[in-house]
Amino acid sequence: MKPTGVNPTGVETLCAEFFGIGVTVTAATGLAALRFRFAPHLVPEARGADRLLVEFGEERPGGAAQFLVRGADGTPMLRRAFRAWTNVPPPVPPFAALAERFWLTPAVVLAKGPVSVALMGSPYSPRADVAVALAQRSWQFVSGQLLVVDRALGQVLPYLVPLEFHGASAAGVNTDTLPDGTWNRRPSAFGHPVLQVRPERLGGTVPRQARLGPPALVQLCRAPGEAIRLSPAGSAPPVWPPDAAAELTGLPDYRLELPGKGGAEEAAWLIDERTAETGGGVEEAAAPAGASLQI
Repeated sequence: MKPTGVNPTGVETLCAEFFGIGVTVTAATGLAALRFRFAPHLVPEARGADRLLVEFGEERPGGAAQFLVRGADGTPMLRRAFRAWTNVPPPVPPFAALAERFWLTPAVVLAKGPVSVALMGSPYSPRADVAVALAQRSWQFVSGQLLVVDRALGQVLPYLVPLEFHGASAAGVNTDTLPDGTWNRRPSAFGHPVLQVRPERLGGTVPRQARLGPPALVQLCRAPGEAIRLSPAGSAPPVWPPDAAAELTGLPDYRLELPGKGGAEEAAWLIDERTAETGGGVEEAAAPAGASLQI
């Protein structure tokens, strides 16, 4: 059985697994985009007692489409308007029905051995560039867009959606070397399309069943000068649901400043070195030639 299909009524079906939860998605149109978005999570059939159904309705004139979440027995759990996949929480899996189980914040997440790092910042921050540089240092992708944490255990969970490259970062990706079906461009409200690339085309990925230790939070920003500085952030990022904010207490939280252009490779080296110094089990790396690094 294939992980997607069409029933006699013309409604498409897609099955996926996230964190041990089987999710069946039905919609009249648009599931091709979800097959691209969730490729590593697709399964032939949603199994087990922990199952949810997400039904997307048709878009209404002058209004957003809605989606309905049902439990394994078909009982309706919630109904929401769907506006964009970049909204937090996104509708698949239906985090809005799982707020007691998971907390989220936008980030590109990678892991190396027992260490996980969440790269945060605005969409135009260099987080995707630094993530690719870390992948070249044998870090594995955990998520291209969202940090997902199990609230009961504090573990980081894989959400293997595409990385997004904006502005100059998108211009620096050679899509001619990427196979068809592994990248896409989506419209942006700010003009230039956003380049989306499947993480497995950029480096290794963790298994979708993986559960990782608590993350180090690294907030990226551009700053004047040529030095790259890593310092305590002093404030935690916003999370969803808001009542999970206290659960970030004790997580390593850094601010990483990069120069106006470039610096991704040096920043990746610095993250590698920092996690080794804190006993994360990552091998110590030498500074790249010519790097100007300050802590």
